[in-house]
Amino acid sequence: MPEEVHEVKILEKPWVEKYRPLKLDDMVGQDHIVRRLKHYVKTGSMPHLLFAGPPGVGKTSAALCLARELFGEGWRHNFLELNASVSKDTPILVRIDGKTMRTTFGELDGIYFDESDGDVAYKDANNLEVLTVDENYRVRWARVSRIIRHRVPAILRVHLEGGGKLELTGNHSVMVLTENGLEAIKANELSEGSILLSFTANLEGFLDVLDLNPYRVKESARTRVFDGLPVDEELSYMLGLYSAEGAVGFKKGTSGQVVYTLGSHEGDLIDRVRNFAEGLGVSIYENYTTSGFDRSRKSAYQLRLLNTQLARFFEESFYDGAGKRAASKRIPGFVFEFPLPERIAFLKGLADGDGAGDWGNVVRISSVSRDLLVDAVWLARTSGIEASIFERETRLIWKGGMRWSKAELLPAEPIIGMLEKIENALDGNWRYELRHGLYEGKKRLGKGTLRRVLEMVDEGKLDGKGRRIFETLRKLANTDLHALLVRKIEVVEYNDFVYDVSVPGNEKFFAGEIPVLLHNSDERGINVIREKVKEFARTKPIGAASFKIIFLDEADALTQDAQQALRRTMEMFSNNVRFILSCNYSSKIIEPIQSRCAIFRFRPLRDEDIARRIESIAKNEGLELTDEGLQAILYVAEGDLRRAINVLQAAAALDTRITDENVFLVASRARPEDVREMMGLALEGNFLKAREKLREILLKQGLSGEDVLIQMHKEVFNLPIPEDRKVALADKIGEYNFRLVEGANEMIQLEALLAQFTIMGK
Repeated sequence: MPEEVHEVKILEKPWVEKYRPLKLDDMVGQDHIVRRLKHYVKTGSMPHLLFAGPPGVGKTSAALCLARELFGEGWRHNFLELNASVSKDTPILVRIDGKTMRTTFGELDGIYFDESDGDVAYKDANNLEVLTVDENYRVRWARVSRIIRHRVPAILRVHLEGGGKLELTGNHSVMVLTENGLEAIKANELSEGSILLSFTANLEGFLDVLDLNPYRVKESARTRVFDGLPVDEELSYMLGLYSAEGAVGFKKGTSGQVVYTLGSHEGDLIDRVRNFAEGLGVSIYENYTTSGFDRSRKSAYQLRLLNTQLARFFEESFYDGAGKRAASKRIPGFVFEFPLPERIAFLKGLADGDGAGDWGNVVRISSVSRDLLVDAVWLARTSGIEASIFERETRLIWKGGMRWSKAELLPAEPIIGMLEKIENALDGNWRYELRHGLYEGKKRLGKGTLRRVLEMVDEGKLDGKGRRIFETLRKLANTDLHALLVRKIEVVEYNDFVYDVSVPGNEKFFAGEIPVLLHNSDERGINVIREKVKEFARTKPIGAASFKIIFLDEADALTQDAQQALRRTMEMFSNNVRFILSCNYSSKIIEPIQSRCAIFRFRPLRDEDIARRIESIAKNEGLELTDEGLQAILYVAEGDLRRAINVLQAAAALDTRITDENVFLVASRARPEDVREMMGLALEGNFLKAREKLREILLKQGLSGEDVLIQMHKEVFNLPIPEDRKVALADKIGEYNFRLVEGANEMIQLEALLAQFTIMGK
């Protein structure tokens, strides 16, 4: 049965946003800064400001509170906030030098950046293309000018209708539909029940021959060698079936076989594989074998295509490089380049092998490979088939009634608003027409319904504004886009690079496990400083304000060229614009900018300040906050209030009673006493027990090697040993941290570090 659709309850924002201070008096722990900012509010004037300090100590909150108190209710019109990106694991479909691949931003990092780049933020990517939408809201390929990255401590994880998720920073822009058409909003403005935009489209493909020359072997009387394979529906079907039921094998690394393992009852599929092999002129060996489900009887049937070249082709094309296992299976990028009928034939083969349900209705495709399931979603959606993704399953969904097909639905509210603006040109009871099309509490309506309503429009009655609205509605009625509900939003610790791509002249692109339309939100390049900032700076402030504020977050990630451009912009528009630059390291801001700013240095927050805010939030949310739980939050936070609130919200999802156990669980931290015990055992000469404790921390508690080193560095100074010994141990921890950063095996290196502790202890 298809997934049941339920009414979506609109819930609150993430707690970091819900409890963000609204006034300067609500700020926590930065009293000296608050006093200085209040003086600017009182006088109604201020210089450019530079906020410097570690993450989560109130820099962004201070800027927002200052804007609210300076400008009152109209503060949003006079305040521009810039900067954002998506996580490294975010899926995206790209073309590189014309070759299609479904990849992630982390994998793109490996292509365009190298180890010597350090924290370099920008790389040209002129050979890269992504999917976007054109002015008619149709999906198409567009060229990228550059790929961008920077580090952040936390991200939003947005869970979508249809089971997929999207990970991005809170101020990354997503595209939504409004009465003005497509517009960008910040991700931290979303809530459960918000509507994003995805697509299903029939993209063209032109690949007609698969080149097999790279896999060529020596030809003999018994071995057929191929230059290429013509792409047709039968070949595509068999490639899809291989994705579900295929494997490769080699004898002594040379003689190769392509193996299809089917149920012994699947006579039609067995005949189809047999005919496929015969059509290729490839020898085939067949035998009954035991299945993975029942080893007591031979219930499976194997067909082995005896051809080393084909085996090499399948080995290189259908796996992610982590071994020839089912969990490593992928859909090759060249399949996305097949013509539309062949792509659909591939999906049909995949579904017949590992699927259940009715083709043309709802089909469930199962796999232990998450990447293959995500590949299948993107392949289906670029082939005009709606697809969703769950834990170990991708669903292909055709229009079988509003209860499960979403690809024909649009957000209702903005469309009704547009229709009301041209109501005088509508001949007929358009509201009656909509009453059957409205869906899920008036959240969505069908494109077919909209097309019927537009037939009622007398275009002769439309003025200039009305004609623009009518043209927008006509585009939406025939768009590739459709509405996608947000199911859940959570804040998670991240501490890694996030990414963006710049699409000149468009700045929109699709990404996510289920593709979501995003807006390029990178705000740190020279083009943004020259264009977007100048555009905002040229307009006059609204209300009684004499200036506007541009808040530039992560300003220390600005390129040198961008900082020089910013310097000139600050000079040019100083009459009506004030800049607030936020950074972790003021030393990375060029001197000419620093000299133009009043510098505010934010300190890490004291434990007592964080504790008061955490206790207040826990009381407001009806949580039982234990003393141990509070101390654990303070230990994890390390002066970062944002991290503390995120950890509290994550722990509250496990239990309303907040204990140290669930805090350390959600924060991916080991108990400090466990780390101290491990180091103590090593110093006492008990290396094997220390090693056992290390494995427990890494494997049972799920920490990374770098996480363990960070905690060891923190706890080494709490050990009851002489000062000079602490210095020597800290030096060793730094050395082994460098080895891990360089890519060494973490288990080997951490055990070697414990061995050093043991030697020093003696």
